[in-house]
Amino acid sequence: MTPGCRAMGLFLVLLALFQSLPVAVDAWQARQWPDTAAEWLRLSLLPGALWLYLRYFSILGCRRCGDDDELR
Repeated sequence: MTPGCRAMGLFLVLLALFQSLPVAVDAWQARQWPDTAAEWLRLSLLPGALWLYLRYFSILGCRRCGDDDELR
C-alpha cells in the first residue's frame, strides 16, 4: 500500500471513529438507544471502523512486526 493511500485510509477510518464514538458514549450514558436515523447510521459505523483500525493501522494488527530477517 502506498503511503498516500495509507494516510487517506487512516484519515477515513479515524473520521468514522470520531463520528460514531460520541453517539455511542451518549447512548451509553443515557442508557437508551439513539432517537434518529442519522444517529443510528453514525453508530453503525463504529464496529467496522474499529475493526479496520485494529486490523490495518494499529500495532496490534501489524503483520510485519516480526519480519526483520528479510534482506533489504
